[in-house]
Amino acid sequence: MNGGGLSAGFQDAQVLGIEGPTWDILKATEQHTGESAIGSPLSDSALTAARIAEPYPELLAASSHTLAPGRRTA
Repeated sequence: MNGGGLSAGFQDAQVLGIEGPTWDILKATEQHTGESAIGSPLSDSALTAARIAEPYPELLAASSHTLAPGRRTA
């Protein structure tokens, strides 16, 4: 992580994408059909895509939300 987390005293911070690059397709499909995609093949594919994209920082912006866990020593 560059700067922000380090200046706050956090170490080993790593930014992660929460939904992955296909979250918008999944959400749009749910809104269009009116049905939940949970447990569907489409949902499984979205999860696989998120796992594949995780090690590529350039794909972080494709997620709707990000999380940056780190640790802070006392």
